[in-house]
Amino acid sequence: MVSRRKRANAVGQTPSNPESSSTNSALTDRVSYAILLASICGLAFFLRLVNVLQTHEVPTLIELLGDAKGYFNWAIRISDGDWYGSETFYQAPLYPYFLAVLIAVFGPSITLIRVVQMLLGVAGVALIGLSGRKLFSKNVGLVSALMLAVYPPAIYYDGIIQKASLATFLLCVLVTACVHLQSEMRRRYAILAGVSLGLLVLTRENSLLWTPLIPIWILFGIDETKRQRWTLIGCFVCGLALIVVPIAARNASLGGEWSPTTFQAGPNFYIGNNLQASGIYVPLVAGHETPMHERADAQRLAEQEVGRELSSREVSQFWMSLAWEETRQAPGRWLQLMVAKTFMVFNRYEVPDVESMYVFRDYSFPLQLSRIWHFGILCPLGIWGLIATRGDWRRLWLHYLLLLSMIAAVVLFFILGRYRNPVAVLFVPFAAAGAVDLYQRLREQQWRSIGAAAVVLVLSAILCNITVYEEQSLQASSYMNMGIAASKAGDLPTGIRLLKKAIAEFPEMAEGYVNLGRAYMMNRQPGRAAQCFQNALILDPRLVGVHLQLGEAFELSGMQPQAIEQYQRALAVDPTDSRALKALNRLR
Repeated sequence: MVSRRKRANAVGQTPSNPESSSTNSALTDRVSYAILLASICGLAFFLRLVNVLQTHEVPTLIELLGDAKGYFNWAIRISDGDWYGSETFYQAPLYPYFLAVLIAVFGPSITLIRVVQMLLGVAGVALIGLSGRKLFSKNVGLVSALMLAVYPPAIYYDGIIQKASLATFLLCVLVTACVHLQSEMRRRYAILAGVSLGLLVLTRENSLLWTPLIPIWILFGIDETKRQRWTLIGCFVCGLALIVVPIAARNASLGGEWSPTTFQAGPNFYIGNNLQASGIYVPLVAGHETPMHERADAQRLAEQEVGRELSSREVSQFWMSLAWEETRQAPGRWLQLMVAKTFMVFNRYEVPDVESMYVFRDYSFPLQLSRIWHFGILCPLGIWGLIATRGDWRRLWLHYLLLLSMIAAVVLFFILGRYRNPVAVLFVPFAAAGAVDLYQRLREQQWRSIGAAAVVLVLSAILCNITVYEEQSLQASSYMNMGIAASKAGDLPTGIRLLKKAIAEFPEMAEGYVNLGRAYMMNRQPGRAAQCFQNALILDPRLVGVHLQLGEAFELSGMQPQAIEQYQRALAVDPTDSRALKALNRLR
Protein backbone atom coordinates (compact mmCIF):
# COMPACT_ATOMS: atom_id res chain seq x y z
CA MET A 1 0.00 0.00 0.00
CA VAL A 2 2.78 2.33 0.91
CA SER A 3 4.55 1.82 -2.39
CA ARG A 4 1.34 2.35 -4.32
CA ARG A 5 0.64 5.57 -2.41
CA LYS A 6 4.14 6.78 -3.15
CA ARG A 7 3.71 5.99 -6.78
CA ALA A 8 0.34 7.74 -6.81
CA ASN A 9 1.88 10.80 -5.18
CA ALA A 10 4.71 10.70 -7.68
CA VAL A 11 2.26 10.59 -10.53
CA GLY A 12 0.28 13.49 -9.02
CA GLN A 13 3.37 15.74 -8.80
CA THR A 14 3.80 18.39 -11.47
CA PRO A 15 6.81 17.42 -13.56
CA SER A 16 9.63 19.90 -13.94
CA ASN A 17 9.25 21.85 -17.23
CA PRO A 18 12.42 23.61 -18.41
CA GLU A 19 10.46 25.59 -21.00
CA SER A 20 8.04 26.91 -18.38
CA SER A 21 10.90 27.85 -16.05
CA SER A 22 12.64 29.67 -18.86
CA THR A 23 9.44 31.58 -19.71
CA ASN A 24 8.87 32.53 -16.08
CA SER A 25 12.48 33.64 -15.78
CA ALA A 26 12.21 35.79 -18.91
CA LEU A 27 8.96 37.31 -17.64
CA THR A 28 10.54 38.06 -14.25
CA ASP A 29 13.52 39.61 -16.01
CA ARG A 30 11.27 41.84 -18.12
CA VAL A 31 9.23 42.91 -15.10
CA SER A 32 12.33 43.74 -13.03
CA TYR A 33 13.79 45.67 -15.95
CA ALA A 34 10.52 47.57 -16.41
CA ILE A 35 10.48 48.49 -12.70
CA LEU A 36 14.07 49.74 -12.79
CA LEU A 37 13.49 51.67 -16.02
CA ALA A 38 10.31 53.18 -14.59
CA SER A 39 12.28 54.28 -11.52
CA ILE A 40 14.82 56.03 -13.74
CA CYS A 41 11.97 57.68 -15.68
CA GLY A 42 10.60 58.83 -12.34
CA LEU A 43 13.95 60.45 -11.58
CA ALA A 44 13.93 62.08 -15.03
CA PHE A 45 10.42 63.41 -14.35
CA PHE A 46 11.42 64.76 -10.93
CA LEU A 47 14.51 66.58 -12.21
CA ARG A 48 12.64 68.11 -15.14
CA LEU A 49 9.72 69.16 -12.97
CA VAL A 50 12.04 70.82 -10.45
CA ASN A 51 13.76 72.63 -13.32
CA VAL A 52 10.42 73.88 -14.71
CA LEU A 53 9.28 75.08 -11.29
CA GLN A 54 12.56 76.77 -10.35
CA THR A 55 12.96 78.59 -13.69
CA HIS A 56 9.37 79.76 -14.27
CA GLU A 57 10.37 83.36 -13.46
CA VAL A 58 13.41 83.47 -15.75
CA PRO A 59 12.92 86.68 -17.81
CA THR A 60 13.32 85.01 -21.23
CA LEU A 61 10.46 82.64 -20.35
CA ILE A 62 8.22 85.55 -19.41
CA GLU A 63 9.15 87.73 -22.39
CA LEU A 64 10.23 85.43 -25.23
CA LEU A 65 13.07 86.52 -27.54
CA GLY A 66 14.64 85.31 -30.77
CA ASP A 67 13.56 81.97 -32.21
CA ALA A 68 11.36 81.24 -29.18
CA LYS A 69 9.31 84.37 -29.85
CA GLY A 70 9.18 83.56 -33.57
CA TYR A 71 7.96 80.01 -32.94
CA PHE A 72 5.37 81.11 -30.38
CA ASN A 73 3.98 83.94 -32.54
CA TRP A 74 3.83 81.58 -35.53
CA ALA A 75 1.97 79.04 -33.37
CA ILE A 76 -0.51 81.72 -32.26
CA ARG A 77 -1.25 82.57 -35.91
CA ILE A 78 -1.74 78.89 -36.72
CA SER A 79 -4.04 78.32 -33.74
CA ASP A 80 -6.05 81.38 -34.81
CA GLY A 81 -6.87 79.62 -38.07
CA ASP A 82 -3.87 80.12 -40.39
CA TRP A 83 -3.09 76.40 -40.58
CA TYR A 84 -2.05 76.40 -44.25
CA GLY A 85 -0.01 79.61 -44.32
CA SER A 86 0.78 81.90 -47.22
CA GLU A 87 4.54 81.36 -47.82
CA THR A 88 6.92 78.48 -48.35
CA PHE A 89 8.50 77.30 -45.11
CA TYR A 90 11.75 79.07 -44.26
CA GLN A 91 12.10 77.47 -40.83
CA ALA A 92 11.33 73.87 -39.84
CA PRO A 93 7.54 73.86 -39.35
CA LEU A 94 6.73 70.92 -37.08
CA TYR A 95 7.55 72.62 -33.76
CA PRO A 96 5.31 75.68 -34.36
CA TYR A 97 2.47 73.35 -35.39
CA PHE A 98 3.11 71.24 -32.29
CA LEU A 99 2.86 74.41 -30.18
CA ALA A 100 -0.26 75.47 -32.09
CA VAL A 101 -2.05 72.24 -31.18
CA LEU A 102 -1.18 72.75 -27.50
CA ILE A 103 -2.31 76.38 -27.64
CA ALA A 104 -5.57 75.47 -29.40
CA VAL A 105 -6.36 72.86 -26.75
CA PHE A 106 -5.01 74.41 -23.55
CA GLY A 107 -4.44 78.09 -24.33
CA PRO A 108 -1.19 80.08 -24.72
CA SER A 109 0.52 78.89 -21.55
CA ILE A 110 4.33 78.78 -21.59
CA THR A 111 4.36 76.67 -18.43
CA LEU A 112 2.03 74.06 -19.91
CA ILE A 113 4.16 73.82 -23.05
CA ARG A 114 7.23 73.25 -20.87
CA VAL A 115 5.41 70.52 -18.91
CA VAL A 116 4.45 68.72 -22.13
CA GLN A 117 8.05 68.98 -23.37
CA MET A 118 9.18 67.63 -20.01
CA LEU A 119 6.95 64.57 -20.54
CA LEU A 120 8.44 64.09 -24.02
CA GLY A 121 11.87 64.16 -22.38
CA VAL A 122 10.83 61.43 -19.92
CA ALA A 123 9.47 59.35 -22.82
CA GLY A 124 12.81 59.79 -24.59
CA VAL A 125 14.59 58.44 -21.49
CA ALA A 126 12.39 55.32 -21.59
CA LEU A 127 12.99 54.83 -25.32
CA ILE A 128 16.77 55.18 -25.05
CA GLY A 129 16.67 52.65 -22.20
CA LEU A 130 14.80 50.14 -24.39
CA SER A 131 17.15 50.79 -27.30
CA GLY A 132 20.27 50.32 -25.15
CA ARG A 133 18.97 46.99 -23.92
CA LYS A 134 18.19 45.75 -27.44
CA LEU A 135 21.52 46.98 -28.80
CA PHE A 136 23.76 45.72 -26.00
CA SER A 137 22.42 44.43 -22.67
CA LYS A 138 20.06 45.07 -19.77
CA ASN A 139 22.75 46.92 -17.82
CA VAL A 140 23.65 49.11 -20.78
CA GLY A 141 19.97 49.95 -21.30
CA LEU A 142 19.57 51.06 -17.69
CA VAL A 143 22.78 53.08 -17.72
CA SER A 144 21.72 54.69 -21.04
CA ALA A 145 18.41 55.74 -19.51
CA LEU A 146 20.13 57.05 -16.37
CA MET A 147 22.66 59.04 -18.39
CA LEU A 148 19.95 60.79 -20.40
CA ALA A 149 17.70 61.22 -17.35
CA VAL A 150 20.29 63.29 -15.48
CA TYR A 151 22.02 64.89 -18.50
CA PRO A 152 21.74 68.65 -17.78
CA PRO A 153 21.58 69.84 -21.41
CA ALA A 154 18.65 67.46 -22.02
CA ILE A 155 16.89 68.79 -18.91
CA TYR A 156 17.58 72.36 -20.05
CA TYR A 157 16.34 71.89 -23.63
CA ASP A 158 13.18 70.19 -22.36
CA GLY A 159 12.46 73.34 -20.34
CA ILE A 160 12.81 76.13 -22.92
CA ILE A 161 10.69 77.13 -25.91
CA GLN A 162 12.87 75.53 -28.57
CA LYS A 163 12.47 72.60 -30.93
CA ALA A 164 15.37 70.67 -29.36
CA SER A 165 13.02 68.85 -26.96
CA LEU A 166 10.72 67.63 -29.74
CA ALA A 167 13.73 66.72 -31.91
CA THR A 168 15.28 64.66 -29.09
CA PHE A 169 12.07 62.72 -28.57
CA LEU A 170 11.67 62.00 -32.30
CA LEU A 171 15.32 60.91 -32.53
CA CYS A 172 14.75 58.48 -29.66
CA VAL A 173 11.68 57.11 -31.48
CA LEU A 174 13.73 56.69 -34.68
CA VAL A 175 16.59 54.89 -32.91
CA THR A 176 14.14 52.60 -31.08
CA ALA A 177 12.30 51.79 -34.32
CA CYS A 178 15.57 50.90 -36.09
CA VAL A 179 16.78 48.74 -33.18
CA HIS A 180 13.51 46.78 -33.09
CA LEU A 181 13.44 46.54 -36.88
CA GLN A 182 16.87 44.92 -36.81
CA SER A 183 15.91 42.34 -34.20
CA GLU A 184 12.30 41.59 -35.19
CA MET A 185 12.12 42.67 -38.85
CA ARG A 186 8.45 43.61 -38.72
CA ARG A 187 6.84 45.98 -41.17
CA ARG A 188 5.37 48.20 -38.48
CA TYR A 189 8.86 49.11 -37.27
CA ALA A 190 9.90 50.03 -40.82
CA ILE A 191 6.83 52.27 -41.13
CA LEU A 192 7.53 53.79 -37.71
CA ALA A 193 11.14 54.48 -38.74
CA GLY A 194 9.91 56.27 -41.88
CA VAL A 195 7.27 58.32 -40.07
CA SER A 196 9.61 59.31 -37.21
CA LEU A 197 12.37 60.29 -39.64
CA GLY A 198 9.88 62.32 -41.68
CA LEU A 199 8.77 64.18 -38.55
CA LEU A 200 12.39 64.66 -37.53
CA VAL A 201 13.19 66.16 -40.95
CA LEU A 202 10.41 68.70 -40.30
CA THR A 203 12.06 69.55 -36.98
CA ARG A 204 15.79 69.31 -37.74
CA GLU A 205 16.36 69.72 -41.47
CA ASN A 206 19.86 68.21 -41.44
CA SER A 207 18.36 64.81 -40.58
CA LEU A 208 17.39 64.70 -44.27
CA LEU A 209 20.91 63.27 -44.70
CA TRP A 210 19.64 60.07 -43.08
CA THR A 211 16.92 59.35 -45.64
CA PRO A 212 19.18 57.22 -47.92
CA LEU A 213 21.10 55.60 -45.03
CA ILE A 214 18.25 53.58 -43.58
CA PRO A 215 17.18 51.91 -46.88
CA ILE A 216 20.84 51.05 -47.56
CA TRP A 217 21.10 49.56 -44.07
CA ILE A 218 17.90 47.54 -44.54
CA LEU A 219 19.19 46.23 -47.86
CA PHE A 220 22.65 45.22 -46.62
CA GLY A 221 22.34 45.01 -42.83
CA ILE A 222 19.10 43.07 -42.24
CA ASP A 223 19.39 39.29 -42.22
CA GLU A 224 16.32 38.46 -44.30
CA THR A 225 15.34 37.31 -47.77
CA LYS A 226 15.78 39.79 -50.58
CA ARG A 227 12.02 40.08 -51.07
CA GLN A 228 11.44 40.74 -47.38
CA ARG A 229 14.17 43.42 -47.32
CA TRP A 230 12.64 45.26 -50.26
CA THR A 231 9.25 45.02 -48.57
CA LEU A 232 10.72 46.64 -45.46
CA ILE A 233 12.30 49.37 -47.60
CA GLY A 234 8.90 49.99 -49.22
CA CYS A 235 7.27 50.29 -45.80
CA PHE A 236 9.97 52.75 -44.66
CA VAL A 237 9.58 54.87 -47.82
CA CYS A 238 5.79 54.91 -47.44
CA GLY A 239 6.09 56.08 -43.84
CA LEU A 240 8.56 58.80 -44.84
CA ALA A 241 6.48 59.90 -47.85
CA LEU A 242 3.36 60.09 -45.71
CA ILE A 243 4.99 62.98 -43.84
CA VAL A 244 7.23 64.83 -46.32
CA VAL A 245 5.23 64.64 -49.57
CA PRO A 246 2.32 66.78 -48.27
CA ILE A 247 4.85 69.40 -47.08
CA ALA A 248 6.60 69.40 -50.46
CA ALA A 249 3.23 69.76 -52.22
CA ARG A 250 2.26 72.63 -49.91
CA ASN A 251 5.53 74.44 -50.63
CA ALA A 252 4.98 73.90 -54.35
CA SER A 253 1.45 75.30 -54.16
CA LEU A 254 2.68 78.49 -52.49
CA GLY A 255 6.08 79.01 -54.09
CA GLY A 256 5.96 76.99 -57.31
CA GLU A 257 8.87 74.82 -56.14
CA TRP A 258 8.89 71.40 -54.50
CA SER A 259 10.85 71.09 -51.28
CA PRO A 260 10.34 68.42 -48.62
CA THR A 261 11.54 70.77 -45.87
CA THR A 262 12.57 74.44 -45.92
CA PHE A 263 14.60 76.91 -48.00
CA GLN A 264 16.98 77.94 -45.20
CA ALA A 265 19.99 75.77 -46.09
CA GLY A 266 21.76 78.35 -48.29
CA PRO A 267 21.81 81.27 -45.81
CA ASN A 268 22.76 78.95 -42.94
CA PHE A 269 25.58 77.41 -44.97
CA TYR A 270 26.89 80.89 -45.79
CA ILE A 271 26.75 81.94 -42.12
CA GLY A 272 28.85 78.91 -41.20
CA ASN A 273 31.38 79.11 -44.05
CA ASN A 274 31.93 82.69 -45.27
CA LEU A 275 35.31 84.41 -45.09
CA GLN A 276 34.50 85.96 -41.68
CA ALA A 277 32.84 82.86 -40.22
CA SER A 278 33.94 81.86 -36.72
CA GLY A 279 32.00 78.61 -36.40
CA ILE A 280 29.10 80.04 -34.38
CA TYR A 281 25.98 81.91 -35.47
CA VAL A 282 26.35 85.51 -36.67
CA PRO A 283 23.34 87.04 -38.51
CA LEU A 284 23.63 88.30 -42.08
CA VAL A 285 22.83 91.79 -40.74
CA ALA A 286 24.15 92.80 -37.32
CA GLY A 287 21.37 93.00 -34.74
CA HIS A 288 18.93 91.01 -36.90
CA GLU A 289 19.04 87.69 -35.04
CA THR A 290 15.28 87.08 -35.11
CA PRO A 291 13.33 84.88 -37.57
CA MET A 292 11.38 87.99 -38.66
CA HIS A 293 14.60 89.52 -40.01
CA GLU A 294 16.50 86.40 -41.10
CA ARG A 295 14.30 85.53 -44.08
CA ALA A 296 13.76 89.14 -45.15
CA ASP A 297 17.49 89.95 -44.95
CA ALA A 298 18.49 86.83 -46.91
CA GLN A 299 15.99 87.68 -49.67
CA ARG A 300 16.70 91.42 -49.77
CA LEU A 301 20.49 91.10 -49.91
CA ALA A 302 20.36 88.35 -52.55
CA GLU A 303 17.96 90.31 -54.76
CA GLN A 304 20.06 93.48 -54.42
CA GLU A 305 23.11 91.55 -55.59
CA VAL A 306 21.36 89.80 -58.50
CA GLY A 307 19.18 92.75 -59.51
CA ARG A 308 15.82 90.95 -59.75
CA GLU A 309 13.22 89.18 -57.67
CA LEU A 310 14.19 85.67 -56.60
CA SER A 311 12.18 82.64 -55.57
CA SER A 312 12.86 80.98 -52.23
CA ARG A 313 14.95 78.26 -53.88
CA GLU A 314 16.94 80.85 -55.84
CA VAL A 315 17.67 82.79 -52.64
CA SER A 316 18.97 79.62 -51.00
CA GLN A 317 21.06 78.77 -54.07
CA PHE A 318 22.50 82.30 -54.15
CA TRP A 319 23.86 82.03 -50.62
CA MET A 320 25.09 78.49 -51.15
CA SER A 321 26.98 79.55 -54.29
CA LEU A 322 28.40 82.61 -52.56
CA ALA A 323 29.67 80.45 -49.70
CA TRP A 324 31.46 78.08 -52.08
CA GLU A 325 32.88 81.04 -54.02
CA GLU A 326 34.38 82.50 -50.83
CA THR A 327 35.66 79.04 -49.88
CA ARG A 328 37.52 78.80 -53.20
CA GLN A 329 39.09 82.21 -52.53
CA ALA A 330 40.72 80.96 -49.33
CA PRO A 331 40.66 77.13 -49.21
CA GLY A 332 43.33 77.00 -46.51
CA ARG A 333 41.32 79.19 -44.18
CA TRP A 334 38.19 77.10 -44.84
CA LEU A 335 40.04 73.89 -43.92
CA GLN A 336 41.23 75.54 -40.70
CA LEU A 337 37.63 76.55 -40.01
CA MET A 338 36.47 72.94 -40.54
CA VAL A 339 39.08 71.69 -38.07
CA ALA A 340 38.06 74.35 -35.55
CA LYS A 341 34.36 73.48 -35.92
CA THR A 342 35.17 69.80 -35.46
CA PHE A 343 36.83 70.62 -32.14
CA MET A 344 33.78 72.74 -31.27
CA VAL A 345 31.39 69.84 -31.88
CA PHE A 346 33.33 67.63 -29.45
CA ASN A 347 33.78 70.37 -26.86
CA ARG A 348 32.12 70.29 -23.43
CA TYR A 349 30.65 73.79 -23.84
CA GLU A 350 26.97 74.19 -24.76
CA VAL A 351 27.07 77.14 -27.13
CA PRO A 352 24.10 79.40 -26.27
CA ASP A 353 21.70 80.92 -28.73
CA VAL A 354 19.58 83.63 -27.09
CA GLU A 355 19.43 81.71 -23.81
CA SER A 356 22.21 79.87 -22.00
CA MET A 357 22.09 76.77 -19.85
CA TYR A 358 24.80 78.34 -17.70
CA VAL A 359 22.60 81.35 -16.93
CA PHE A 360 19.58 79.12 -16.22
CA ARG A 361 21.86 77.22 -13.86
CA ASP A 362 21.71 80.23 -11.53
CA TYR A 363 18.00 79.42 -11.03
CA SER A 364 17.86 75.61 -11.30
CA PHE A 365 19.25 72.93 -8.99
CA PRO A 366 19.07 70.12 -11.63
CA LEU A 367 21.20 72.20 -14.00
CA GLN A 368 23.91 72.41 -11.33
CA LEU A 369 24.69 68.83 -12.36
CA SER A 370 26.32 70.32 -15.46
CA ARG A 371 29.38 71.03 -13.31
CA ILE A 372 30.13 67.27 -13.18
CA TRP A 373 28.06 65.66 -15.97
CA HIS A 374 28.33 67.26 -19.38
CA PHE A 375 29.35 66.53 -22.97
CA GLY A 376 33.02 66.66 -21.99
CA ILE A 377 32.42 63.49 -19.91
CA LEU A 378 29.80 61.86 -22.14
CA CYS A 379 31.92 62.06 -25.28
CA PRO A 380 35.06 60.31 -23.92
CA LEU A 381 32.88 57.52 -22.52
CA GLY A 382 31.15 57.29 -25.90
CA ILE A 383 34.47 57.06 -27.72
CA TRP A 384 35.56 54.24 -25.44
CA GLY A 385 32.19 52.56 -25.98
CA LEU A 386 32.70 52.69 -29.74
CA ILE A 387 36.11 51.03 -29.29
CA ALA A 388 34.88 48.44 -26.78
CA THR A 389 31.97 47.34 -29.00
CA ARG A 390 33.86 47.38 -32.29
CA GLY A 391 33.57 43.58 -32.55
CA ASP A 392 29.84 44.05 -33.20
CA TRP A 393 30.36 46.50 -36.06
CA ARG A 394 28.24 44.44 -38.47
CA ARG A 395 25.27 44.92 -36.16
CA LEU A 396 26.05 48.53 -35.24
CA TRP A 397 27.16 50.15 -38.48
CA LEU A 398 23.87 52.01 -39.01
CA HIS A 399 24.42 53.74 -35.67
CA TYR A 400 27.99 54.63 -36.69
CA LEU A 401 26.63 56.23 -39.88
CA LEU A 402 23.88 58.14 -38.03
CA LEU A 403 26.45 59.52 -35.58
CA LEU A 404 29.11 60.43 -38.15
CA SER A 405 26.67 62.02 -40.59
CA MET A 406 25.11 64.16 -37.84
CA ILE A 407 28.57 65.32 -36.72
CA ALA A 408 29.36 66.21 -40.35
CA ALA A 409 26.04 68.06 -40.72
CA VAL A 410 26.77 70.22 -37.67
CA VAL A 411 30.37 70.91 -38.74
CA LEU A 412 29.32 71.95 -42.25
CA PHE A 413 27.05 74.70 -40.93
CA PHE A 414 27.60 76.38 -37.56
CA ILE A 415 27.69 75.30 -33.94
CA LEU A 416 24.98 75.80 -31.36
CA GLY A 417 24.45 73.62 -28.32
CA ARG A 418 20.95 72.66 -29.40
CA TYR A 419 22.21 71.74 -32.89
CA ARG A 420 24.84 69.49 -31.30
CA ASN A 421 22.31 67.82 -28.98
CA PRO A 422 21.39 64.96 -31.41
CA VAL A 423 25.08 63.96 -31.38
CA ALA A 424 24.89 63.65 -27.58
CA VAL A 425 21.74 61.50 -27.79
CA LEU A 426 23.36 59.17 -30.35
CA PHE A 427 26.46 58.92 -28.14
CA VAL A 428 24.47 57.91 -25.03
CA PRO A 429 24.11 54.13 -25.72
CA PHE A 430 27.80 53.90 -26.62
CA ALA A 431 28.79 55.90 -23.53
CA ALA A 432 26.69 53.52 -21.43
CA ALA A 433 28.32 50.53 -23.12
CA GLY A 434 31.73 52.06 -22.41
CA ALA A 435 30.88 52.64 -18.74
CA VAL A 436 29.57 49.07 -18.27
CA ASP A 437 32.63 47.67 -20.06
CA LEU A 438 34.97 49.61 -17.75
CA TYR A 439 33.10 48.36 -14.68
CA GLN A 440 33.38 44.74 -15.87
CA ARG A 441 37.09 45.09 -16.58
CA LEU A 442 37.64 46.56 -13.11
CA ARG A 443 35.75 43.69 -11.49
CA GLU A 444 37.82 41.16 -13.43
CA GLN A 445 41.04 43.12 -12.75
CA GLN A 446 42.03 43.31 -16.41
CA TRP A 447 44.70 45.88 -15.68
CA ARG A 448 46.32 45.96 -19.12
CA SER A 449 43.07 46.70 -20.93
CA ILE A 450 42.10 49.17 -18.19
CA GLY A 451 45.36 51.00 -18.87
CA ALA A 452 44.48 51.23 -22.58
CA ALA A 453 41.01 52.51 -21.68
CA ALA A 454 42.52 55.10 -19.33
CA VAL A 455 44.76 56.43 -22.11
CA VAL A 456 41.79 56.76 -24.49
CA LEU A 457 39.64 58.41 -21.84
CA VAL A 458 42.29 60.86 -20.67
CA LEU A 459 43.31 61.94 -24.19
CA SER A 460 39.72 62.35 -25.37
CA ALA A 461 38.78 64.15 -22.13
CA ILE A 462 41.61 66.64 -22.68
CA LEU A 463 40.49 67.30 -26.26
CA CYS A 464 36.84 67.64 -25.23
CA ASN A 465 37.48 69.98 -22.31
CA ILE A 466 39.96 72.52 -23.65
CA THR A 467 38.59 76.04 -24.04
CA VAL A 468 37.80 76.81 -27.69
CA TYR A 469 35.17 79.55 -27.31
CA GLU A 470 35.11 83.10 -25.99
CA GLU A 471 32.94 81.84 -23.16
CA GLN A 472 32.85 85.15 -21.29
CA SER A 473 31.52 86.95 -24.35
CA LEU A 474 28.84 84.32 -24.98
CA GLN A 475 27.86 84.31 -21.30
CA ALA A 476 27.63 88.09 -21.29
CA SER A 477 25.35 88.02 -24.36
CA SER A 478 23.02 85.62 -22.55
CA TYR A 479 22.84 87.86 -19.49
CA MET A 480 22.21 90.80 -21.81
CA ASN A 481 19.28 88.96 -23.44
CA MET A 482 17.91 88.19 -19.98
CA GLY A 483 18.13 91.90 -19.13
CA ILE A 484 16.41 92.90 -22.38
CA ALA A 485 13.59 90.43 -21.69
CA ALA A 486 13.12 91.66 -18.11
CA SER A 487 13.05 95.28 -19.28
CA LYS A 488 10.50 94.52 -22.00
CA ALA A 489 8.36 92.72 -19.42
CA GLY A 490 8.37 95.87 -17.28
CA ASP A 491 10.71 94.60 -14.56
CA LEU A 492 13.25 97.37 -14.99
CA PRO A 493 15.21 96.82 -11.73
CA THR A 494 15.88 93.18 -12.71
CA GLY A 495 16.62 94.21 -16.30
CA ILE A 496 19.16 96.83 -15.21
CA ARG A 497 20.77 94.39 -12.75
CA LEU A 498 21.18 91.70 -15.44
CA LEU A 499 22.50 94.18 -18.01
CA LYS A 500 25.07 95.41 -15.50
CA LYS A 501 26.04 91.78 -14.89
CA ALA A 502 26.48 91.29 -18.64
CA ILE A 503 28.84 94.27 -18.84
CA ALA A 504 30.76 93.11 -15.77
CA GLU A 505 31.15 89.70 -17.44
CA PHE A 506 32.49 91.23 -20.68
CA PRO A 507 33.20 95.00 -20.47
CA GLU A 508 34.12 95.21 -24.18
CA MET A 509 30.54 94.42 -25.28
CA ALA A 510 29.21 97.61 -26.85
CA GLU A 511 25.72 96.15 -27.26
CA GLY A 512 25.51 95.69 -23.51
CA TYR A 513 25.96 99.41 -22.94
CA VAL A 514 23.36 100.21 -25.63
CA ASN A 515 20.74 98.00 -24.01
CA LEU A 516 21.58 99.24 -20.51
CA GLY A 517 21.13 102.78 -21.83
CA ARG A 518 17.71 101.85 -23.21
CA ALA A 519 16.73 100.36 -19.86
CA TYR A 520 17.79 103.56 -18.09
CA MET A 521 15.74 105.59 -20.57
CA MET A 522 12.70 103.43 -19.82
CA ASN A 523 13.43 103.97 -16.12
CA ARG A 524 13.55 107.78 -16.66
CA GLN A 525 17.25 108.10 -15.92
CA PRO A 526 18.50 109.91 -19.06
CA GLY A 527 21.79 111.03 -17.49
CA ARG A 528 22.88 107.44 -16.86
CA ALA A 529 21.51 106.42 -20.26
CA ALA A 530 23.66 109.07 -21.98
CA GLN A 531 26.79 107.75 -20.27
CA CYS A 532 25.98 104.20 -21.45
CA PHE A 533 25.40 105.31 -25.06
CA GLN A 534 28.70 107.25 -25.00
CA ASN A 535 30.54 104.16 -23.73
CA ALA A 536 28.97 102.10 -26.50
CA LEU A 537 30.15 104.51 -29.20
CA ILE A 538 33.67 104.54 -27.74
CA LEU A 539 33.76 100.74 -28.04
CA ASP A 540 32.17 100.64 -31.50
CA PRO A 541 31.68 103.95 -33.38
CA ARG A 542 29.90 102.11 -36.23
CA LEU A 543 26.83 101.24 -34.13
CA VAL A 544 23.66 102.17 -35.99
CA GLY A 545 21.00 104.23 -34.22
CA VAL A 546 23.00 105.02 -31.10
CA HIS A 547 23.59 108.68 -32.01
CA LEU A 548 19.81 109.17 -32.13
CA GLN A 549 19.34 107.52 -28.73
CA LEU A 550 22.20 109.55 -27.24
CA GLY A 551 20.61 112.71 -28.62
CA GLU A 552 17.30 111.81 -26.97
CA ALA A 553 19.09 111.15 -23.65
CA PHE A 554 20.87 114.53 -23.86
CA GLU A 555 17.60 116.27 -24.73
CA LEU A 556 15.78 114.79 -21.73
CA SER A 557 18.74 115.80 -19.55
CA GLY A 558 18.37 119.41 -20.70
CA MET A 559 21.64 119.39 -22.72
CA GLN A 560 20.27 120.81 -25.99
CA PRO A 561 23.55 121.67 -27.81
CA GLN A 562 24.85 118.15 -27.26
CA ALA A 563 21.47 116.71 -28.31
CA ILE A 564 21.51 118.73 -31.58
CA GLU A 565 25.04 117.50 -32.34
CA GLN A 566 23.99 113.84 -31.91
CA TYR A 567 20.86 114.27 -34.05
CA GLN A 568 23.01 115.78 -36.79
CA ARG A 569 25.37 112.81 -36.60
CA ALA A 570 22.40 110.46 -36.81
CA LEU A 571 21.24 112.22 -40.00
CA ALA A 572 24.76 112.06 -41.45
CA VAL A 573 24.53 108.28 -41.17
CA ASP A 574 20.89 108.05 -42.33
CA PRO A 575 19.46 111.22 -43.95
CA THR A 576 15.96 109.65 -43.94
CA ASP A 577 15.84 109.24 -40.15
CA SER A 578 12.46 110.84 -39.41
CA ARG A 579 12.92 110.81 -35.63
CA ALA A 580 16.18 112.75 -35.88
CA LEU A 581 14.61 115.25 -38.33
CA LYS A 582 11.64 115.87 -36.02
CA ALA A 583 13.95 116.28 -33.04
CA LEU A 584 16.10 118.89 -34.84
CA ASN A 585 13.01 120.85 -35.93
CA ARG A 586 11.76 120.70 -32.38
CA LEU A 587 14.99 122.07 -30.86
CA ARG A 588 15.74 124.79 -33.43
